[in-house]
Amino acid sequence: MRFICTLLLITSLFLTLACKKEKKNEAPVINSLYPQANITLNAIDSVRVKVNIADDYGPLTVSVYIVNEQLQVFTTSMVKTFSGSEINIDEFYFFNNKYFETGIYYLVIHADDGENIVNKFIKVNIIGIQRALKSVYVGVRDLSGLKIYCIDNSAGFNQVGYISKNIISSCVNSYSEQISFLSDDGNLISYSLPDFQEVWQKTGLTAPGHVFKGEAKVYENYTYVTDANGYIYGYDNMGNVKKMNSITSGAPIFFNFCDNNLFAFVEENLSSNYSIQLLYPNGGLISKYMINFLPYNILSHDANSVIVWGKSLNNIQMYTYYTEINNLQTFGNQIVGLYNYAIETWDNQYLLSVGNELRLVEKFYGNSTIYASGNKADFMKFEDISKYLYLVDSNNISVLNYPNSTVLNNYNFNEKIVFIDYYYNK
Repeated sequence: MRFICTLLLITSLFLTLACKKEKKNEAPVINSLYPQANITLNAIDSVRVKVNIADDYGPLTVSVYIVNEQLQVFTTSMVKTFSGSEINIDEFYFFNNKYFETGIYYLVIHADDGENIVNKFIKVNIIGIQRALKSVYVGVRDLSGLKIYCIDNSAGFNQVGYISKNIISSCVNSYSEQISFLSDDGNLISYSLPDFQEVWQKTGLTAPGHVFKGEAKVYENYTYVTDANGYIYGYDNMGNVKKMNSITSGAPIFFNFCDNNLFAFVEENLSSNYSIQLLYPNGGLISKYMINFLPYNILSHDANSVIVWGKSLNNIQMYTYYTEINNLQTFGNQIVGLYNYAIETWDNQYLLSVGNELRLVEKFYGNSTIYASGNKADFMKFEDISKYLYLVDSNNISVLNYPNSTVLNNYNFNEKIVFIDYYYNK
């Protein structure tokens, strides 16, 4: 009899446990009072979050964050955990992202009970911070390295740093608040702004038996650099590789992003020839075209082509490189004189420094006219907000009110200027 009672008890317990296992785990239920939909917030702000999340079992993990309309996360999450089956939150969520653009976003309340996930989206309007120029940085060569100057609202240039290396390329990354320098011995060194303290460094960008030529520039918040061993790397603010593009049979010497495509001029292995290579954004070759001239620059043209600037005898020849069919054709007429530099203008033209004059080149027909005679530029760069044009000629910077060629300001240094770039608040 005792055995039967014991058996019945075990069977009863087994059935009870089985019933519990079969019971469905219900998803958490979110009830929110704050914030209310359609409130307006600033890019750097806080918002009251008052919610109740209930579950049939628990434990609960609740996250609060903000996403854009494409559901990309824009803020660091506020995370709360509770061992029970109900949690009440009533506190301010502080967020800080100066890169918010003015527009519609969603505050997300994310509840997870270990098996079920529920999201509640609350529509909010966020006002972004207006982009502003914080400083202009200039690198000036001296006998043993590079002096770094910057100018701010006080209107005067002051030396803020010094690098005892031969620098061949530099760039300012406003997103990471860093300035990076590429040296001829294959080092990329990044310094914090505005205090100019070294943050990270990469070495080994040269290749045995190869005279190192390279370039560093910023694209979509990453600092990119050429590696003569056959790569172009994109680094984040801590020096971690986030993008890697593989070059086919050669060393990249210059590159540019045109309409979200990455193009590289490549010095081919064991030869004096060059190629143009179109690369996938995350690595790998799309197309390659061999050229028999010295390439100078590559600039956007239209959705399916770019303009390549190259040497033809002692003159300048432009070429249209059609990416869809991997074909190169001459564009416009030869321009007499020695090439110095070329950039795109904000009014859809090209500005070319040739010999001792500046010429405007039509973007779709290739015809050129004189913009400023007697104004040589070793290199030039537009400032995005003012639209002013900065021309660098040896040790002088001229600021022009483009499209007018009137000189607004001049800055002179003791030695040759090798770079100029802009530091923005975002």
